[in-house]
Order: sequence, then structure tokens, then C-alpha cells
Amino acid sequence: MNLIPEVGIVIRQSIVNAAITYFGIGLGFVLTIFLYPHILDPDQYGLTRVLISAALISSQFAHLGFHNLILRYFPFFKKAYPEGHGLLFWAFIIPFSGFLVFALLFFLLDDLFISVYSERSPLFADFYLWVLPLTLFVLYFEVLNNYLRSLRDAVSGSFVNEVFQRVLVIALLLLYLFGLMSFSQFIGLFVLSYGLQPVFLTIQIARQGGLDLKPRFDILRKKLLKGMASYSLFSLLGGLTTVMVWNVDVLMLGAMTDLESTAVYAIAFYIGSVIAVPQRSVEKIAGPLISEFIKSKKWDEVAILYKKTSLNQLIPGIFIFGLIWINLELLFQFLPDIYSSGRWVVFIIGLAKLIEVGTGANGIILLNSSHYRVSFYSNVLLVLLTIAANYLLIPTYGIEGAAMASAFAIFVYNSVKSIYILLNIGIQPLTGAAMTALAIGFFLIFILDATGPWIGDSVWFRAIAQSVLFTLFFAAPVLLFRLSEDLNNLVAKFFRTFM
Repeated sequence: MNLIPEVGIVIRQSIVNAAITYFGIGLGFVLTIFLYPHILDPDQYGLTRVLISAALISSQFAHLGFHNLILRYFPFFKKAYPEGHGLLFWAFIIPFSGFLVFALLFFLLDDLFISVYSERSPLFADFYLWVLPLTLFVLYFEVLNNYLRSLRDAVSGSFVNEVFQRVLVIALLLLYLFGLMSFSQFIGLFVLSYGLQPVFLTIQIARQGGLDLKPRFDILRKKLLKGMASYSLFSLLGGLTTVMVWNVDVLMLGAMTDLESTAVYAIAFYIGSVIAVPQRSVEKIAGPLISEFIKSKKWDEVAILYKKTSLNQLIPGIFIFGLIWINLELLFQFLPDIYSSGRWVVFIIGLAKLIEVGTGANGIILLNSSHYRVSFYSNVLLVLLTIAANYLLIPTYGIEGAAMASAFAIFVYNSVKSIYILLNIGIQPLTGAAMTALAIGFFLIFILDATGPWIGDSVWFRAIAQSVLFTLFFAAPVLLFRLSEDLNNLVAKFFRTFM
């Protein structure tokens, strides 16, 4: 399977994105393992997670589907007026209108928020008003980041979100640790730090000469407006339901248990979610290309990218999952004892994330094709199932119940999308190489987990020995059997450059 020319853009920027993302993962590891649980009380850390989850859900409503519309319609606007199309003007105005509507509803329903959380999570009831500015900041980060992605810059958004933001939070935590601010001041600055993200991206857009704020009304013909409105509506509802699925567990845990359990779940969920890092770095670049290929009806190229995004996300995903599970006992030694109860949350979420990365760019394909309404219909059903699953499982199984509900959601969501694409477009992501990698990875994980006690009593020695064995016996067959030509080429290039 030879790479088509445009895929070279995906590979080049994916490498930069991967470097930024993995560096961000390192910062996130420092935050999650060494700083948050040791500086903040569990309920204080749980508060930060509930605030972010609430803002993520709220922002999906407020931007009115415009962030996805940018990716889909940018090629059309650019082709119609290459020198100045004014799409960025609408990217500022329309989402702000949605935010004003959200703010009105927020103030009308504030008594309901307080009543839901005041009994089990009173700290959230004290700080819930910070959801409003945080929503605005998250909203414009998503909108401006997609505009930059349409300009073929997927690096700036990754940097500001994965690195810059985390450095700021680390600084704030250290200031709080040394008593230079109160917790209330920490929360205020924590929220305001997110406001620097859209500022950074706006400056980057200007540096690239894309700060075009003069609207072109002549391009907005009735047929185009009708299509954009329809797409925005389904994108709004589809995006809202998607984000609800991935964040409703945190909100429901905060309301049905307490912020301490929410903190334990959030850290365990973070550890399991590291598996999806390759997905974030690849699909940020693949999205605009898939949009252009679909617009040009180049379905063979879409099929190639579909399989490549699956395989090249799944192989490193399996590798990361294995290393996490092997080293989990050692990892929990760095955390307060309360957080070790999240062990099986890590396992469940890890499996769910493997399903997610293994199904490739199915969501991108649907959103950028004439089948985008399917995302909405499947997501509405999925939200109902997810809320019901959390409602039934959390009271009985606690944080493991929330993890099972999330895994169920991920499985159903990606199964529905992948099957629909197969039946209606005739392409699917999985290959024999992907199945072989899965079999090798899980066989090694099972063997090493079963023989772990035989290796030694020292947690450190056992973790290092098992990690080395897993790396060698997983990498050898993957490279020897050339399961991924891209991976083999990347390894060969590394040895030519540094060896």
C-alpha cells in the first residue's frame, strides 16, 4: 500500500504532534501523579475535574456546531475567495451568540446546579460560577484550533493545549503549595489560565496571515446557508452528545458519590486514556485531508487513510496499554493510598480506548460526508444509554461502574459508526495486521502478568524486567513481520539519522 502524496503531510506533522503530545503526556504525568494528588485534597482535585467536564459539555452547546463546520466548509470558502473569505469573522460572532444563550440558561438554572451537588459535593456548589468563563475559553479554543487545522497547522493547538496549559497549571500548583495563594485564588487563576489558549491561537493565526475578519456576504447564498445551518445543527447535537458521553461519568460521580471518588476515578481514567495519545496526534492532521478527499470524492484515498489511522494508532496503543498494566503497581506507589482503588478503572478504560483507536477515523469520515446526520442519531441513543448505564452501575459498583458505563459507551458508539460506514460507504478500518498485533500484545500481557511473581519480590525490579521483556517480544514480531510499513519506515529513518 503506497502512500499517496498528501499523506506525507500527515506523517510529517504527526511526528511533530506526537513529540508535543508525548511531552505533554510527561507534563500531565507530573501533574497527575506527583502534584495534584499531593498538593490538593481529593475533593479539591475532584472539583477541578467537575469544572472542566461541565465546561466541555457546555461549550459544545455554545459554539452551535461551528467548530466542525469550519473543517467541512473551509475548503469551499478558500476556493471561492482565496485572498479573503471572512470565515474567521463568523467563527468569532456565531459561537459568541451561542455563548450568550448558554449564559442566560445557566443563570436561570443555577438553583438546580446547587441542589444537585450541595449534599454530596458542597465544594462544587461554592465554585460552580467559574463554569461560565471556563466554557467561554474552551469554546474559543476549539473554534480557533479547528481554523488553524484548516490552515494546515495542527501543531500550535497541540502545543498550547498539551504543553503551555500544563506548564501554567504546574506553576499555579507550586504557588498554592508554598502558601502564596488561597484555594479560591488558585481556582480563579486555574480557570483564567484557559483564557490564554484562544489568545495564543489568535496570535498564531495572525502570524500566518489568516486573521481575516472582513466578512464576504456575497458568498452566503441561500443554498449554502441552508446547508451550513443543517450541518451546524447536526454537528451541534452530535458534538454535544459525544462530549456528554465522555464527561457525564465525572458529573454523575460528583452528584451521586462525592468529589473524592471523582478524583480517584479521574486519575485512573487519565492513566487509561494515555493509550489514545496516538489517536490525537494522527487524527488532528488526517481530519482536513479526509474532508478534502471526501469533497473531491476520492474514496480510495479515504479508505487508505481509514486503515492507516486504525493500524498506526492501534499498534502503539497496545504497546502503551501493556506498559501501563505491567507498571501499575509501581505507579500507585507514587500516589496516596486512596488512589490505588482505581486499578480496575485503568484496565476497563484501557480496553475501551483500544476499541476507540482501533476503529480509526470513523467519526471524521461521517462528519465530513453526506452521512453526517448518522453521528447525531447514534449519539442521541448513546447518551441515553450512557446516562442510564451510569445511573444503574454507579450506585452498585462506584467508580468501576462509571468505568464500565464509559467502556460500554465507547464500544457501542464506535461499533455503530464503523458498521454504518461499512454498509453504506464500503470501507472498514481493520486489517489482518491489526488483529495480529492485538493477539501478540494480549498474549504477552497475559504471560507476563501471570509470571510476574516469579520474576522477583522487588516492585521496581519486576516492573523494569517485565517492561524490557514486553518491549522486546512485542516490537520484534511487529517489525519482523512488517505489520505497519509506516512504523518500519519510521524506525529505519531513526536508525539512519541517529545511529
